Amino acid sequence: MIKIQVLFFGKLKESWGTNKLEVETGSHNIEDLYLELLNKAANIPHKESIKVAINDEFVNWDTTINSGDTIAFLPPASGG
Repeated sequence: MIKIQVLFFGKLKESWGTNKLEVETGSHNIEDLYLELLNKAANIPHKESIKVAINDEFVNWDTTINSGDTIAFLPPASGG
């Protein structure tokens, strides 16, 4: 198990009811982690529309996560 910090922005904060989680996980990549987190949320936008970053750098969904990483999920931008 590894310990990571997960950040949620925009509408994703509402879906998870928080902007930050401390997580202990056995997930090995972003996609596995996201699937694990889905059990704790409601009204999630399609994964294809969400950008993800590790330690402030945009990455792909298959990127490996490591203990101590900060992972950010960013929903699509809405404008007006």
